[in-house]
Amino acid sequence: MDEFAASLALRHTRGLGPRTWKRLLDAFGGAAAAADQWVSWAGRGLTTARVQEEFGRGGWREKALAEERRARELGLSVVFYRDPAWPDLLREIPDPPLFLYHLGDLSLLARPCVAVVGSRAASRYGLGMAETMAASLSRAGLCVVSGFAHGIDRAAHVGALGGVGGTIAVLGTGPDLVYPASNRDLWDRVAAEGLIVSEFAPGTRPDGMNFPHRNRIVSGLSLGVLVVEGALGSGSLITAELALAQNRDVFALPGPANLKTYQGSHQLIRQGACLVQSGEDVLRELQPRLRGLSLPDASDSLSAEHAAPGIERPEPDDPEHRVVHRLLRGVDPQHIDALTRGTGWPADKVSATLLFMELQGLVKQLPGMYYALAT
Repeated sequence: MDEFAASLALRHTRGLGPRTWKRLLDAFGGAAAAADQWVSWAGRGLTTARVQEEFGRGGWREKALAEERRARELGLSVVFYRDPAWPDLLREIPDPPLFLYHLGDLSLLARPCVAVVGSRAASRYGLGMAETMAASLSRAGLCVVSGFAHGIDRAAHVGALGGVGGTIAVLGTGPDLVYPASNRDLWDRVAAEGLIVSEFAPGTRPDGMNFPHRNRIVSGLSLGVLVVEGALGSGSLITAELALAQNRDVFALPGPANLKTYQGSHQLIRQGACLVQSGEDVLRELQPRLRGLSLPDASDSLSAEHAAPGIERPEPDDPEHRVVHRLLRGVDPQHIDALTRGTGWPADKVSATLLFMELQGLVKQLPGMYYALAT
């Protein structure tokens, strides 16, 4: 069997779930090798003898062949657990998918990601904040991951599409189903400018049990999860719980105390989630994990690692970044207080702008809170 056929065989074997197939993939280096050596599974302590026998009987064959046939008819693309394009963070979770169907720009899987999730029946305040914060994160070069639902998910995808970080939509349905149907316009934009992924078979309907499985991928792809607006017991809180289990950061936006859709967010904050009020707050908290990671640059198509030594990079496109760039160009390193006076902005805005630019490789921080242009 090839990797796709073997992955389907594993997935459709009764008694074989994500935690077990992770052991098999790690032990054998891929699904095809694991399927080829199935008689050794129990002996190596990877499965029970019953699961090994179940695979050997081939009860998976009809469903696996039907899914493979349908996927090939639709021309679906697939990325596998052991492919170089598979993100390390998703490989690290205890229950990863075997593969993902994908549509769009697969290179987004290599970007640092932040999940932005929340209520389907969101408030106007929540929708506005989700779009604004996702735009800030994407403008700084982070890819925004969400679940393609109504409400906060949609606002997050829309906001992120305007920046260089892009967005990834993780579906709770088959990759051939636009759900909800009212997101057809968003589907077209994400397919053209971002990335759509699903672990579910073509034709899979939006059953309630699918969405917690989807949520583990949303958090698994991400350095942290931002809950913009979430009620008690909501899917957003499930995603936050999964993030904690996966050793991810959890952020929550506070909201009006009388809205039920914020009771879950406030509970997260009481339990230790980081209270944030802007995309800049999320970036500050993630800064230690982002240092050294490659972020796309909004100023031009030439990345920092390929810029000629000693040559200043072109002015950024972002107007606020351009103001700071001009203050630093052709002068000695400037203290942050001097930059605050030069811009006329509040100190927190200057600090956030410098953080954005530093993460994108546009400026560098020197000892004593001095800043200079990166070259």
